[in-house]
Amino acid sequence: MKTFLKNRTVFNQAGGTKNQTRSKFQIEPGFIFNSDFRVRDNPALFYAAENGESLVAMFIHNPKKWESHNESDLKIAFQIDNLKNISRKFAELNISLKVIHAEGIDEENKKIIEYIKNNNINEVFINKEYGINEINRDQNLEKELANLNKKLNSFDSSVFLPESIKTQSDTFFKVFTPFSRAFRSKLFTKKIEILGLPKKQKKKTQESDEIENISLNAERKKTLELYRVGEEYALDKLDKFIDQKILMYKEKRDFPAIDGTSSLSPYLSSGVLSSKQCLFEVFEKLSEEEEGVKTWVNEIIWREFYKYILFHNPRVSKNLSFSEKYDDFPWSNNQDHFIAWSKGKTGVPIIDAAMRQLNSTGWMHNRLRMIVAMYLSKNLLIDWRKGEKYFMQNLIDGDFASNNGGWQWSASTGVDAAPYFRIFNPITQSEKFDKKGDFIKQWVPEISSVKNIHDPSTDERNDLGYSNHLVDLKESRKKAIEEFSNFSK
Repeated sequence: MKTFLKNRTVFNQAGGTKNQTRSKFQIEPGFIFNSDFRVRDNPALFYAAENGESLVAMFIHNPKKWESHNESDLKIAFQIDNLKNISRKFAELNISLKVIHAEGIDEENKKIIEYIKNNNINEVFINKEYGINEINRDQNLEKELANLNKKLNSFDSSVFLPESIKTQSDTFFKVFTPFSRAFRSKLFTKKIEILGLPKKQKKKTQESDEIENISLNAERKKTLELYRVGEEYALDKLDKFIDQKILMYKEKRDFPAIDGTSSLSPYLSSGVLSSKQCLFEVFEKLSEEEEGVKTWVNEIIWREFYKYILFHNPRVSKNLSFSEKYDDFPWSNNQDHFIAWSKGKTGVPIIDAAMRQLNSTGWMHNRLRMIVAMYLSKNLLIDWRKGEKYFMQNLIDGDFASNNGGWQWSASTGVDAAPYFRIFNPITQSEKFDKKGDFIKQWVPEISSVKNIHDPSTDERNDLGYSNHLVDLKESRKKAIEEFSNFSK
């Protein structure tokens, strides 16, 4: 492991809120697992361990919340397996892991307070989440703990606190490019520091609970084998990407048949890796001036940007467009078209290949995510929220902020969105980024022998049993532009 795996007792660069200060020594602190499934560079866990002798880590087992958030079975299983990995590290550190069962987000605080009362927990440590329901939950928890003369210590695991990046007029950014400039300026004027392993506890006052098993069908179990768990593996994967692939990242990242991406998104979306760890490691080895490094760092900043938007604009947590004017846009309700899209039967080979990849593996190449999202929201004029939900229900790396931001960008309803008249031609995209059709051949094998794999002829489609186009691409593009133009007047 590299430098950042050492047990460095440094302060979290993201800085603190009014609650993010060192507390007086307490015997029984409690740490609550929300979304950061790692032991290293976990601010709340680190400082909870610093402030006690017998730390209790509480994992909230809440299937109804997962369901309400449209979390995929695959992602849940991935997180549970990572938690099992964490539990072994906790055993070495004398940290007790307790499972608290709740039915929906409204019941979480009730169960937490009940456990704290019964187990003499003196103060609680959490990493913030920025969905509106989570913000309200944590604010209420702080009040309920205060009524018991107990303290909630809130930490931020982002690279920078969302409140700390502002425009010159003291407002939040709504466009990525100036946000990125401000982020980079802050990044390169402050040293990146990360936290190592939490302090080993003197004693373990409670036996750890067994982690719940999540039942999956055979296909999902097989898929999960593609994504090994554990932060040691994730950190090693990060190292190898930086050592072997990042310098060519800009040139290769857009080609789905090439292994040109980091493949770290499942680990970032579940907090097995932090953005800060990624930045720390890359700048330990390479210059930001390298084009591959610059491009990949930009992707990390996009991830931080969408969390930033989630914090500053709660509308996006409420199933609403970032841009209010699109709340009443007349989307199509063609369910047959949506089902065909979701099953990879649109008649557009690159679209169908991408959707079949998603349905089979729980992952989709980022270039393809933009292509299929724009096809659904523009060519089919189907509400982007249906696509957003379908992605969350099937992705192993489903991250609400990034998924919502990406879909709203494609649908032209979001922050810094693509102009409504900018509509990808999926055939042109296919010819450019899958020139030889290797990706299409892998996922749509029934047309692997055709002359023009990007858009087979009608006869070839009929002979091979491949779908005809749901809509005419040229005419549907024209219709979309007209609908958006008329609505915007």
